Amino acid sequence: MTDNPFALDYREPEPSCTDAGVGEATTFRAGLHQMDAATYHGDPAPLPSLSSTIAKVITSKSPLHAWHACRRLNPDHVSVERKTFDMGTAAHRALLGVGEDYVAIPDEFLAANGAASTKEAKAFIADARATGRTPLKWDEVEQVEAMRSAAIAKLDSYGIRLDPARSEMAAFAEIDGIWCRALFDNAPADSRLPLYDYKTCEDASPEACLRSIVNYGYDVQAAHYLAVWKAVTGEDRAFTFIFQEKPAPHEVTLIRLSGSFRDIGESRAARARRLWGECLTTNNWPGYPAGVHEVDAPAWLIEREYKEAA
Repeated sequence: MTDNPFALDYREPEPSCTDAGVGEATTFRAGLHQMDAATYHGDPAPLPSLSSTIAKVITSKSPLHAWHACRRLNPDHVSVERKTFDMGTAAHRALLGVGEDYVAIPDEFLAANGAASTKEAKAFIADARATGRTPLKWDEVEQVEAMRSAAIAKLDSYGIRLDPARSEMAAFAEIDGIWCRALFDNAPADSRLPLYDYKTCEDASPEACLRSIVNYGYDVQAAHYLAVWKAVTGEDRAFTFIFQEKPAPHEVTLIRLSGSFRDIGESRAARARRLWGECLTTNNWPGYPAGVHEVDAPAWLIEREYKEAA
């Protein structure tokens, strides 16, 4: 640790990793790997690697935020389990055919008002999470199954079939001098087909999908994933988001970025790699720019105020 308050240490990686969590440990190398989610998110690369999530954080917030969100760098990192993530996790398992299994909480464990607040329900939920399963109520299980049926029907209408053997494929590669990683929801063997990323949401209208892409930095994700895939395979692939609504009728919308939107994502992903590499090399992880920041009203607010005052 240096005297610089922004200089933060990172833990050295294990000297080897094991694919799929079984068998003898082998020297880690770039390429496609089959591994469970815990191993992937633990980051088995030789050095802390850049994921799309960290790339979004380091470009939208700061290197300090990226350090804080990284398990390999932050020794006090704590994974947050939120009930709001459970439906998405279970829906991924149902549609993609791999990932955490989901399990129904027995009705007799629920309180009279249907809440999972009893001692028995809490114990069941804790045991499920400890064994890598996602706990859901029966009505939520039925909702997930309905989403799966609706998604398969919609994808079938486009001639799209997601092979479980090609789901949740982890890729690691060195790009611009740093290790990068990506976990692909589905990567068809046919290189003429796009890489697919599945997202659950409340509103899958094209307009809402666009807002989600902007708000959550999915343009960075797409660019990062495509860069990692090309570095590993040499293939230039397309990238398609599959957005599905959690509420009935569980409608599905396919989204592909093009033109300036794709250019912006590529620029941000490249900037994330540069920042990540610089911070790892210098062990310096600055936060927001120092000082008092003077801000002026944006053009849209000024225009709105003039219209309302007229």
